[in-house]
This record gives sequence, structure tokens and C-alpha cells, in this order.
Amino acid sequence: MIRTILTSLAFFISSVIFAQNQGNYIIIINNDSIRVDINNDFSYKTTSGEELTISIIQPDILTYSDDMISFSHDKSLSVSNSKIEQGIEQCMIVKSTGNGFMVQKYQTMNPSSLTQLMLNELTKESINYGYSKSEKKFKKKLKSGQIIEGIQATLKYKGEKEVYTVATYGAKDEGIIVITMLLNEDFKEDQEIIKLFLETLSIND
Repeated sequence: MIRTILTSLAFFISSVIFAQNQGNYIIIINNDSIRVDINNDFSYKTTSGEELTISIIQPDILTYSDDMISFSHDKSLSVSNSKIEQGIEQCMIVKSTGNGFMVQKYQTMNPSSLTQLMLNELTKESINYGYSKSEKKFKKKLKSGQIIEGIQATLKYKGEKEVYTVATYGAKDEGIIVITMLLNEDFKEDQEIIKLFLETLSIND
């Protein structure tokens, strides 16, 4: 199972997640179906002859929520979901810069013992290339009150720096692994994406 998890992790780290395109939506008013686009106005004439101007606006910050977790993210980003194997699912946002985050959700085991293993898998390619690595403990209280604990690793090589964080929260036969990756500090907006995620992450008990 561990091999399957790590293989899936490596695959998704190398993937590029593109921003969600605005699609068409259907709004129903008094049984009338009208196809509309987000952030565009449209007119609707009522049965009494009154003409209304209606807008559908998407907020700048969206909320992702499922049975286990919730967090906020910028509307320009989409959450990628996948099933790794029975009882293990993953959601993530990783930009083309390599910066981003992911959450692995376990429904049949406590993943707390996987922290170091995950961190080693994330950093092994850079270590083999010649990066030096330093580690420190990581601990954060979530918006929902639980505490995630783990390790933050900083890798350095010829003026370049990568920062990986792996933290877990576990209960009986369930839990989550939280992973953040900052591979390029030149993109300040990517740091804000990770910050917003950590500040709003909640576990739905």
C-alpha cells in the first residue's frame, strides 16, 4: 500500500494543475431555463412585463468542502481529486511553478506514522541532486481546533531553496496527511495560496 501511495504522490507532484475555465450555467426562473456565464449580466422579463437585470458573480475566494475536510482557495485555481486506493483519497492544488499543497485522506488507518516516509519521498530527488537538508518540527492548530504535527524541511543548493512541510492528524483508523511545497519563492502569490490554505483548513468531525 505504501508503494501505491508514494507512486501516486510522485505522479501528482509532477502534474500541472490549470485554472478552472468559466463554463456555462443554467439558471431557472419560474420554470424558464436560461443559459448564462459567470460575471455576465443578462436580462429577464417577468410575466408582468418588468425587465430585470441579473448577474451571477463568483467570489474571489472559494471554499472546497467534502465529508472530511474543508479549506479556502483562490477562484483562479481548481481542486484536483483522486482516489489512490480503497479508503485513501487525495485532493490538491499545485501550480505550474511546483508550489502548492495536497491533503491525503485516510478512512481505514491512522497515517501519523507516515510523516518521515512522505517527507523522504518528496525530497529524495533534490537530495540526490546535491541539495542540503535541514529539518524542524512543525505544529499548527487548525481552524476547526485540531492540531496537525509533523516536519518542515528546508533544502538549499547554490542560492536556491525549497521548503516542504508534512504534517498529520490521526484518530482511530482515520486521519489526514497535509503536505505543502514551496519550490520557488519568487512567486509571492504562491506563498499566499499556501498561507490561505493552512489558515482555513478544517477537519469535519
